[in-house]
Amino acid sequence: MGGTGGAKPGNLPPFILGADITITMEDEYWGATYTDAGKQKPLEQVLKDHGFNFIRIDTFVNPGAAGGFAADKEEPFRDLAHTVTLAKRVKAIGMGFLLDLHYSDTWTNPGAQAVPAAWAGLSVTALETKVYEYTKDALAQLKAASAMPDIVQVGNEITAGMLWDVGKASGSNFANLATLLKAGIRAVREADPAIQVMLHIEKCNNTETSEWWVDGVLGAGVKFDILGQSCYATAPNGVTGYQGTPAQWQTTFAALAAKYPDLKFLIAEYSAQQRAVNDTMFNLPNHRGLGSMNWDPTRGYDTHPNHPLFTTDGAWNKYVADPTLMALYDTMAKDYGLR
Repeated sequence: MGGTGGAKPGNLPPFILGADITITMEDEYWGATYTDAGKQKPLEQVLKDHGFNFIRIDTFVNPGAAGGFAADKEEPFRDLAHTVTLAKRVKAIGMGFLLDLHYSDTWTNPGAQAVPAAWAGLSVTALETKVYEYTKDALAQLKAASAMPDIVQVGNEITAGMLWDVGKASGSNFANLATLLKAGIRAVREADPAIQVMLHIEKCNNTETSEWWVDGVLGAGVKFDILGQSCYATAPNGVTGYQGTPAQWQTTFAALAAKYPDLKFLIAEYSAQQRAVNDTMFNLPNHRGLGSMNWDPTRGYDTHPNHPLFTTDGAWNKYVADPTLMALYDTMAKDYGLR
């Protein structure tokens, strides 16, 4: 079994083996190629050939704006137009698609949730409208391109909120964050109620903080389908992971699954400990662990606990699939009933 392809959005495979390959559009602009066992193929095809069935694509509001991700780049990479182009490719080969909306012109994460330049200085009520309209327009454009997502992620690593400072969350104060989340979720439900809505934090080694956050958004009336967590472990190069050990992840997810019986779970970002990540999800009760998204599988960084699935062949942008790691995904796809 593979991805969802042209099936109705939200029709998920029995287990998700996914990857975030958003950087592909920028890499290909500079001539990147991807080779597997001596054959050159598109990156998404290489991954699909080894059991991957889902692709996650990050999207920024206006990355070409001053202070945006692509302000000094040749094209506004990671904008909606690039997302649509890549999403069409993903859907064309029968893979599922997770749309990750950052609601910023650049990266968002636990320490950065910058308001888009065009939204600066707006009140929570005005930002609520912007979030709704932006989400609605993004999905309309994807629908027109026959590339609707199966899962939409409303915000990225938003433990401390989004669209700072208006949408910050702390203590028992979730009101503004809830207002913004509800706006994005409403736009998704209106576009297609079958699309699964995911909210994403980064505390898979911290049960207490995870429960504080879920209690806060649920208590503020936010209704969603999937809780995503980033789970970066220590990488083989010795770089210390941000979210502890697989044993800690298992403890946290077991507690969350027991406390929130209506939620499903996804490891939205990881790199090292590939088998442990996916076993953690696969072994949750009642198939509520949906799967995982390997983040940026072509790369490793000195300051980031990445364990790339590709090596480079004499040039930074000539990517060659690592046969040992690809064999691991072949095995996982078989063990999880995807083949």
